[in-house]
Amino acid sequence: MKTLILFFLLFLVIFTESKYQCKNLQGKSVDWFVVYKLPKLSGSTNGKNFVYFDSEQTAWQSGNDINDPKSGVGATISQIYYSKKDDFHIMYSDDDPIGGPDSYRGHAKGVSLFDSTTGFWIIHSVPNFPSSKSYAYPTTAEKYGQSFLCVSMEVSHLSTLADHWRYIQASPYSSNAPDKFLTRFPTLKNVIAKQSLPRSATQFWTSKTIKTINGHTLMSYAKHRKFNGDIWNDIISKENGITLAVESWLNGNADDLHTTCTKTSQTHDIIEMRVMGENFKSSKDHSKFAVSSSNNNPIVCFGDLNRQKSQLSRGGGALCLQHRNLWEIYHNSVVQVEPCKGSTHFSFETILLALFVIFSI
Repeated sequence: MKTLILFFLLFLVIFTESKYQCKNLQGKSVDWFVVYKLPKLSGSTNGKNFVYFDSEQTAWQSGNDINDPKSGVGATISQIYYSKKDDFHIMYSDDDPIGGPDSYRGHAKGVSLFDSTTGFWIIHSVPNFPSSKSYAYPTTAEKYGQSFLCVSMEVSHLSTLADHWRYIQASPYSSNAPDKFLTRFPTLKNVIAKQSLPRSATQFWTSKTIKTINGHTLMSYAKHRKFNGDIWNDIISKENGITLAVESWLNGNADDLHTTCTKTSQTHDIIEMRVMGENFKSSKDHSKFAVSSSNNNPIVCFGDLNRQKSQLSRGGGALCLQHRNLWEIYHNSVVQVEPCKGSTHFSFETILLALFVIFSI
């Protein structure tokens, strides 16, 4: 009898772990995780170092090799390479490993896999990644910092995800969409065919809730290119009534938006970060994330778009979650942000103190 019970328990463990979900550094299923791939810094980080955080942690956990297919990002994405023909998957990117950059469609990168019950969605910032054949982190993406958010969810959320991908004009370069998924979630047909919103559309951004397998609520935001605005300031900051510090790509010849301050929103560009004792400027970071200023509304968002004028007319999205421990490590990692006016760099804490004084008068 004991042998039978042990066999049954072992079967349950194997069955649970066989479901498609986000995987931690040991390859075990988790509700969600965040990975911050650190930039290549002289004498300290080699371009493959990263830090990891999930729903069960209170602090960063260090990782040495983002190229490892057995842990975290690698273990999660590798599930696609061993998935079945009747499972759904999609890989999309405006700069994929197969073709050249697409400057017209959505500036967005992501990976998703579902069976008939559960799956995951990863939003990331890495160009030319991942391969549709096997897991390998590109050496071309080692120099700069990169971000990943993975969320495990029930298959029913594919309806919301499909709508999100359609709004942002995602560019699939690898997909498998069996009829049972296309019948249940017909918008997936538009996504796979790269069909955007109809000409009759009048609403060019959307926000919807998503729940993880364990019931944690997140908010997804998606904007179409016709919205012609900054998703961070014009949507997320305004809709939530929060001040944001945003890390995004501000290098190159593009015209940056710079810190934006209005009566209804305030969005600061991050100048410098400090993660696990390593300081680095925003110029060394290709990540796209935002953190709110107040612990009264501890929001962290991960998305697609840079705060540059050229991206106002590009589709893109973001996924935001309220989680105090995650918020604290991101909030405390912001060293400097660009202030509302002038060229002096103020610390995030100094700006928060100034805001407190202003609104206390």
